[in-house]
Amino acid sequence: MAQRSAEHSGDTPVRIALVGGGPRAIGVLERLGAQARTPQGAALLEGRTLRIDVLDPHMPGSGRIWRTDESPLLLMNSRAADVTIFTDETVQMDGPVQAGPSLAEWARGIREGRIAAPTVGTDRLAEIEAITPTSFASRRTAALYLEWFLGEVLAALPGTVEVRVHRTTATALRAQDASGTWQVRLEDRPALEADLVLLAAGHTDSRPGTSTHALSAFARRHGGVHVAPAQAGDADVDALAPGQDVIVRGMGLAFIDLLALVTEGRGGRFAADPAPGDPDRLRYEASGREPHLWAGSRRGIPYHSKVHEEAAPVGPLDLVHLTDAALREREDEHGQVDLHGDVLPLVAAEIARALPPVPGGAEGRPLAPGEAPLDWLHDPLRELGADAGAEGTRRAVLDHVVADLRARTGHGPGAPEEAELPRLERTLEARVLFQLLLRLHGALVDLLPAHRVRGGAHGDHPRWWHSLFSFIASGPPPHRLHQLLALERAGVVSFLGPGLRVEADEATGRFRARSASGVEVQAPALLDAFLPEQTLSDSANPLLRDLVTGGAGRPAVGRDCEIAPGRLEVDEEHRVLAPDGAPHERLWAVGPWTSELPVGAFSRPRTNAPAFRRNDRVAAALLREAAAVADDRAGERSGDAPAAACSALPARAASRPPRLGLLGPGKLGTALARTALRAGVEVVVASRQEPEQLRRRLPGSHRTRVEQLGAEADVIVLAVPLHVALALDPASLAGTVLVDATNAWGPEDEAALEAVRSRVKGAEDWGTSELLAASLPGAQVVKTLNHIGYHDLEDHGRDAGAEDRRAIALATDHERAAELAAALLHRLGYDAVRAGSLADGRRFEPAGGLFSGWRTHAELTALGGASAPAADGAAEGAAPTSPRARVA
Repeated sequence: MAQRSAEHSGDTPVRIALVGGGPRAIGVLERLGAQARTPQGAALLEGRTLRIDVLDPHMPGSGRIWRTDESPLLLMNSRAADVTIFTDETVQMDGPVQAGPSLAEWARGIREGRIAAPTVGTDRLAEIEAITPTSFASRRTAALYLEWFLGEVLAALPGTVEVRVHRTTATALRAQDASGTWQVRLEDRPALEADLVLLAAGHTDSRPGTSTHALSAFARRHGGVHVAPAQAGDADVDALAPGQDVIVRGMGLAFIDLLALVTEGRGGRFAADPAPGDPDRLRYEASGREPHLWAGSRRGIPYHSKVHEEAAPVGPLDLVHLTDAALREREDEHGQVDLHGDVLPLVAAEIARALPPVPGGAEGRPLAPGEAPLDWLHDPLRELGADAGAEGTRRAVLDHVVADLRARTGHGPGAPEEAELPRLERTLEARVLFQLLLRLHGALVDLLPAHRVRGGAHGDHPRWWHSLFSFIASGPPPHRLHQLLALERAGVVSFLGPGLRVEADEATGRFRARSASGVEVQAPALLDAFLPEQTLSDSANPLLRDLVTGGAGRPAVGRDCEIAPGRLEVDEEHRVLAPDGAPHERLWAVGPWTSELPVGAFSRPRTNAPAFRRNDRVAAALLREAAAVADDRAGERSGDAPAAACSALPARAASRPPRLGLLGPGKLGTALARTALRAGVEVVVASRQEPEQLRRRLPGSHRTRVEQLGAEADVIVLAVPLHVALALDPASLAGTVLVDATNAWGPEDEAALEAVRSRVKGAEDWGTSELLAASLPGAQVVKTLNHIGYHDLEDHGRDAGAEDRRAIALATDHERAAELAAALLHRLGYDAVRAGSLADGRRFEPAGGLFSGWRTHAELTALGGASAPAADGAAEGAAPTSPRARVA
């Protein structure tokens, strides 16, 4: 996706490789663009060009984790008014503020017509239109917000910055000693040379560790089920049978998500069942397809609920105990502090200052013998003994959840009546704690880089603090905990309690779970309700594994962090530390697999969010170093831009999906391009739209000219009015596979068709695609995609094998064209059904019998079609092929 053209023809661009295209990566890109637009940034780039190559196989903007194809049951855990990707005046940074809408304001802007929606899908638009400031929006709506944000970022880049997105995986990073540059090796195309590299991958998949592999193997041997750690949308919960006993390890956010998928996702529903003092109480109406879940974890309870009106200012606005001066007083001779002995007591003192009844510091109550400063907060059921048993454990968990909802929402059994105490006052202490933890987290980001923490056997920084912060301040929407209570009453969920231990019992062939509160169960299924551990050695990302291993005589690029084992060590400026501890001057890294204290994909408005501060610093460093690279080249011969950064895209590898060329990004073309981009397809667009408009509309696409489409795309889709398509220059599309998605609408189209019929002997009864093929004699025309509404394209796609996967007919006279078109349809989420020759395509023109209606593969095949084979195995998983049959 070439977003800018070099304005200086004699300039050799400074090349920046941005490995990763998710929220963190585009956050840095936004900061870099904002700084490049300032007078100082413009001066740094005067007479120079930055070429930024974004490397990510997933949708740029939303990345691997935030996906538009997720279930709408998977929700964000923050209210829409509390979610933003834009900076504001509270952020303490050197770069300029680029204000923009929160998620709630963005949705309102779309409803009011002030913001163009990044989707035309009926279901997705309905979700956006329903968002209010207090809504917990779906994760797939957040993905659309991120896509839209990237479009805004790209459209606002100055002319000195060019961005290209490569839908590929970076597999290794090599230092080029002679030139001081980097070589980024790619999965399916030639390596890319870069002067500067920012590693910004987000949460990656993990390879099964020894324990996970052993549990899965045990389940296979004994006919059981093990659902391994995964993102909720990727977890194979379909393997859990109705009524099956399932041990669940983990009760955090992943547990809440998976709970929704195996209850509401299987046809169950929640109905209002209010009670005195508890207007939000629910009743669960089961579908009969639910498994029976036995849930436990280290703490034995779910994360705390989000707080009612949590942003309403309350409590101290400053920190007096957790300060740099206080930490310096506690440093040893190496300038290091101990997390538990030095840092957490200061955190406890801040909490005790804001909430005096709690233990810790001069203002709080004294600690009990053996009690750590934050035990009361970190482990609420720590005093639940082994004699509690099943009923004692059940009562303790339920009491905790009910008390938590009462304290954080002002509602619940035992809550005072509205007239007795205003709801905002009922949640006072919860709001104080929530807002204080946000400030503490922001302070620790700055005060506690990994190298300042003393190493040791624990290796629990930053994991320990991040775990506590998530437990208290990053929990689920309140209604999710009301749903959990309803599921327990309905007998769908039972509680195992804290201190959960699970083992595979070879004697019985079942999983055995024991908790510290004396509950023990056996079950044939185990569901790991937590995310894969983000470690370099276990990452499924080959580049991350390669960073600290080297091999074959090559030195490692970075080193494993001693205090945070499994993570790449970076310094305060996010520069990667070499094995000898020296920082790489032209290599940076951010993300959950680094030694930085984790920050989320989104930030809360007006909180001086750490993610914005960090992104701004990294962007400033990239800009400064890019100018230094250009200065170093001042005496070199210019004009020889590297081959990897040329305007044409590299040839497609056979293992990759067909590259889509698009002629005409109108309503159909835009919906098609967005669907293709989200499916991992590279898209090249020929359009008369202004470059900035196209960047906003289709972030991630690559702009080209009509005459170049054939060289840069495998399949070209005509999404222009039919009369425009009939007037195209045949030479510009000779030799291409051309999908005709047009239909004849209106007098201009009819006049153009009549003109072709008058020129071609015997064409009186031809269909529109036959006439198009006659007008473009060098192209291999395929008729398809003309009988699905543009508003359905984004919503109706499904995974291969899904019962409700829709079929799309195609007709052509060319076998290779049929294969490529079928591969594209499969990638978009549709089954391709061959309807015969191009002449048979008349059946799915507007007057034909196949034009209207929604049909599955079986239904469309029964009407005379046949499965269309895909090219080069690119449509793996498509419906089985069968001999071609004409549609009669």
